[in-house]
Amino acid sequence: MFKKILSLAIVAMMLMSLIAVGASAAQVEVAEEAAAADDVASQGAEAEVAATGAGMIYFDAASAGWESASKILFYIYDLTNGSEFAAWGSSKKLGGTKGDNNIWSFDAEGLGVTAGNVYTIQFNNADTNAETYALLMDTSCFGDTAVADPGTLIENPVDSNKKSMEAHWTNNSLGSRLQITSIGNVVGKSIPSTTTAFDMLVYFLADKGKSGLMNALNFQTDKTAQQIIDSVAGTLNLTQADVTKAIKQAAEVGNADTGDKKDWSSDWDASKSSLPAGESGGSTTTSSSTSSGSSSTSTSSKSSTTTSTSSKSGSASNTQTGQEENILFIMLGVMVLAAGVIFFVRKKERA
Repeated sequence: MFKKILSLAIVAMMLMSLIAVGASAAQVEVAEEAAAADDVASQGAEAEVAATGAGMIYFDAASAGWESASKILFYIYDLTNGSEFAAWGSSKKLGGTKGDNNIWSFDAEGLGVTAGNVYTIQFNNADTNAETYALLMDTSCFGDTAVADPGTLIENPVDSNKKSMEAHWTNNSLGSRLQITSIGNVVGKSIPSTTTAFDMLVYFLADKGKSGLMNALNFQTDKTAQQIIDSVAGTLNLTQADVTKAIKQAAEVGNADTGDKKDWSSDWDASKSSLPAGESGGSTTTSSSTSSGSSSTSTSSKSSTTTSTSSKSGSASNTQTGQEENILFIMLGVMVLAAGVIFFVRKKERA
């Protein structure tokens, strides 16, 4: 009798073990399939990112009416370092690649555009030499497409006889570079983070580059220094207090080319100015500062994606560990049950 019960107990143990192992294997397989699905999804997402062209920038030639252009150049200037990557017309370095629907592409990262620096970019039709006005750019523009606006012409900051089409990004908020032209006009929309409205006025008053207030007076003969200064400062949202400081600073700095130190304090009178009297924040704010924030957000987003991927891997691993523990508990339970049956039967036979 005892041997029969013992045999039945052993058979029961073996059946329970096989069932537990089978269930565990099925659950592990499900977990592995889920992990594999996560990997496929992750690889798909990475492929999608690669497809957007990391480090690439694009230009819609049709928007400028340049559908027949044989080559379009991407002229980039580094405002942070005050340098150009290649001289104007260097098609070997600056030439883009034509794609579908007249969209030209260019590897800005490959040229040397790096995070933390601010640049301007101009698109040039190599056949006609037509060009767009300087558009602000940084690494947050990677993957974005620039579009020209033929209906908006902007005065060339150096040569007032020339005008260029304005351009803007499809998604990025960085706009055309705001500058004071050689004849005293303020053009463009966005002040780069490398300068401020106040510094721009100081530069203009100091006649740096021989294209400041002195040149503007020679061109705009019907206007006084007071009128031109008020016009420029007003467009830059500066005040009388800002102008007073700027005139003093410009006199101290002087013209870097000639060494002249022109003091405009006798040509500008705050009491006759149409500007607001108080000091403004224009000397410290810049309109392109939001670009840096955008880049930071993008970086944080990428970090979050990485964390999410790690979390998925951890989840699959924990599932497998849990199944192994369940197997052990089931087998131990069966063994305890069998031992109890054997003990009870032997005790009964002795009695």
